[in-house]
Amino acid sequence: MLFLNDLKDDEVTAPIMGRVTWWLVSMILIMPVVAAGQSHVYNTSDGDVWFDCENSWANITTEDGSLVGNGSDFTATIEEGNHTVSFEEQNKCQFVIPVNGDLPNMRPAPTDSFEALNTHVCSQSDYQSDSCDKYLVSGNVSDGDDDIFAVDVSKGQLVSVMLSAASSAIEIEVHFQNELSETKLNSGISIALNTSISETNQILIPATEDGRVLFTVSSPHQGTLWMTSLEIFTTGGHDLLTGLGDISGVGNVSYQFGLSEDESILVTSSEDITNGVNLGLKYRYAFTETLFSEWNNISSTGVIAGIDSIIGIELWWDCDCEWKSTLIHRTHFDAGWQGDAPGFKPLSAMSDNSSYPLIPMDGTPYVGEITLFMDDYQDVLRVETSGWNESVHLVDVTVEGDVYELQVLILNMDQNTWDVLDQVSATYSMDKIRITLDVGLGTHFVKIQHQNGSSALDENAESLDWTVRINTAVLEEGEEPWFPASNAVKEAADVFYWLIGLLLILPFIIFYINVNNNKKFAEEFARKKNRLQWLSDKLDEGEFSPTDLSRALKSVSSLEWEEALEVWGQPETRHYTNGIDMAVWALDERISDSGSWPILIGLTPQDYEWSVAALKFEANEGTDWTVSSVEPKLLSRANEVFLDTIFTNARVFIRVDLSGNAKSLDVYLSGMVNGEPIAAKPANTIYRNSAESEE
Repeated sequence: MLFLNDLKDDEVTAPIMGRVTWWLVSMILIMPVVAAGQSHVYNTSDGDVWFDCENSWANITTEDGSLVGNGSDFTATIEEGNHTVSFEEQNKCQFVIPVNGDLPNMRPAPTDSFEALNTHVCSQSDYQSDSCDKYLVSGNVSDGDDDIFAVDVSKGQLVSVMLSAASSAIEIEVHFQNELSETKLNSGISIALNTSISETNQILIPATEDGRVLFTVSSPHQGTLWMTSLEIFTTGGHDLLTGLGDISGVGNVSYQFGLSEDESILVTSSEDITNGVNLGLKYRYAFTETLFSEWNNISSTGVIAGIDSIIGIELWWDCDCEWKSTLIHRTHFDAGWQGDAPGFKPLSAMSDNSSYPLIPMDGTPYVGEITLFMDDYQDVLRVETSGWNESVHLVDVTVEGDVYELQVLILNMDQNTWDVLDQVSATYSMDKIRITLDVGLGTHFVKIQHQNGSSALDENAESLDWTVRINTAVLEEGEEPWFPASNAVKEAADVFYWLIGLLLILPFIIFYINVNNNKKFAEEFARKKNRLQWLSDKLDEGEFSPTDLSRALKSVSSLEWEEALEVWGQPETRHYTNGIDMAVWALDERISDSGSWPILIGLTPQDYEWSVAALKFEANEGTDWTVSSVEPKLLSRANEVFLDTIFTNARVFIRVDLSGNAKSLDVYLSGMVNGEPIAAKPANTIYRNSAESEE
């Protein structure tokens, strides 16, 4: 503090100000040390340090806490001993510290002795856990005064050298020496200026034989400070993978993984991190611990499918680089079985069928897949019926999932000759496949297959997932095995038979009473014509019940067609074409609670059966109609009602409530007649206000 020397002897203010100024300066210098976010202790040698930070700072202190240097860009000279280096944010700084003293400046001949660095060899697991100890090497080079250092290597090892920092232009040349010769390697590092923060300068050197690798560090400038980190990894080994997922490694590495013929590996990505490019893999199948297939190649994405008789697979990353891959293990098992279901039924009744998935016929869902890229285009499942001899069982099979290209068959087998006594097949309808067949006692089969058979196989095809549910019912009990019954059994059987008889006849009695009541109601209902007006009168009197109309719909269906039309009264429109008679009535809107427009539709096919039949409601103007409710309950969607099959001479009456604010209504009927699509539409348009009706 030069200004303190100007004070006179009797002035006391300046010394007080001097102390304050000294403490402020001290605090400014010490605060970065106290607030440092990351600190490391290094055992250093005599030499110079260089620190370079971007939007951050660093400092270095001696073992006793004395500050050697502080700031965002500084150099300093230190002595041998422990030093603490602290950073505000280490990833924003680069630095060089002396850690090994002066290095030799002459490269030895292959036969000369040369002290190599005492490095630790790391495994692949050390790399994956980032626990490999990095060996630091540093120096101070000038033009014409190189630094030389070496590492001993064995065949199959990989040397990784990373240039941590350099204060000026620098070049690192690499030579390999065995006992007889020296070879200059193409690997090396050369930079024209000092290194940049976050810049990566790395070389990977594979050792193809035992020897030593020498590094020559040079610079065209004076006093260039540099520091590298060095790691050595073992490569070329055969490690075991217990699971797949994200896998990483360095150098040429292979892994073995247990894989069966009904499993596959999906490679979603594989990357050469060192060079920033995609990396392909090699693989081969293991049939025994010593017997393998030839090596195959796969790109950075793809599927490795299992094949017959394998116990595992070997994966090989053939790259002198750092790499990472993502692999997914997939199983292609069927129906809860630990494997794919066989594609063909057993050859005979004596064949072992234990490999065929046994499906309990209790409606429990079982899942599987047709794996087209693994030569799997059909799955055969086993069902078993039990009971008395000559019993007959209904097998009811439902298959859902990706069924649009699938076909399902049920095979009724002769238990002695193993001939197929009967079989049925079906493809999808209404997003599923349902099929039934009556079979005898014993073992039978359900086959799920692609419609195109083996022609559908493709290594790029997607698998087709399916879910099967199987139910059964005994249609005929067959011949009861004879055995002498005791009197107690006979008495219990008599009571049982009476109870069962009552239980069995009770539904028929209820059915008969219900039919008789409906018939009486229909006859009574038919005595008075124009029942729609009768319903309106009921509404006026407040005596209308929704069950009246529901019951009337069921009852009137039992009347003759023309008689039924007279019951309802004059229809808004009637249309007869293509063998089907259709009539439409507009009901009193008060019947509907939701403000919808209720209409009544009567249908009777008189010449042909209509299958896959559906009604569609459209408006000439205004918004589209939407079906809000149907009586009796039928499947509906938007402005359509699906009727399924209308048999010849059947009489169908349906109440439909339509939501919307359109004024008019056109009714369309469509379906299949004798395998041909057909449609019918009444010529008259129905108006919500009957006064506006017109042709």
